[in-house]
Amino acid sequence: MIKNIPNILTIANLILGFLCILNVFVKNDFEIIYFFYCCLILDFLDGFSARKLSLTSEFGKQIDSLADLVSFGILPSVILYDYFDTNNFNLFLKYSSVLILVSSSIRLARFNLSEENNNFFVGLPTPANALFFISLIYYQGNLKIYFGEYVILALIILFSFLMVSNLKFISLKFSKFTLNENIEKLVLVLLGIIIIILQGHSGLFLLILLYVFYCIIKSIISTLFLK
Repeated sequence: MIKNIPNILTIANLILGFLCILNVFVKNDFEIIYFFYCCLILDFLDGFSARKLSLTSEFGKQIDSLADLVSFGILPSVILYDYFDTNNFNLFLKYSSVLILVSSSIRLARFNLSEENNNFFVGLPTPANALFFISLIYYQGNLKIYFGEYVILALIILFSFLMVSNLKFISLKFSKFTLNENIEKLVLVLLGIIIIILQGHSGLFLLILLYVFYCIIKSIISTLFLK
């Protein structure tokens, strides 16, 4: 039973991701958000448990990516399509959501072919991308006026590019528990808590924006000066 724990968590992620998609069609926002955050937690726990129990396998890696494609690729694409469709935007805007699905698929396929690194990801991780768009779409705070349909379109294009790029993004995996090795991750967690207090959970897209810009700047500096 113990050896199947990571895969059970992964399958739970897959199921909840599918339930999120079903709830988009019936406009059940509460269950979408609730199940999506459960998907994020399960995605963290399946990898964490696999590493800690030394149960990593090629099968686990493949099924994890398939679950992630549903929860963090198809789901945000469907939510974006539904958002544009509900607000009577044109077909071009509605179908732009497919870029997220395509880029997520490419990102996950590349990840499966790469060697795992606990310090960084090559390309924006699909869970971070999904969290950004889902929290942005459901955000109702005072910053909403700055995120019109064409700003969201520009963000779809930008984030789709970042997922398939070769830029390095900080991994949020906690493989060791020393302060020096986790300082960036702990700062991100602290910023997330502050944003939730000030803007609510749907304001977490601001955290992802900070994460993205910090990683881009860090990656550029590393490329230019630390070769």
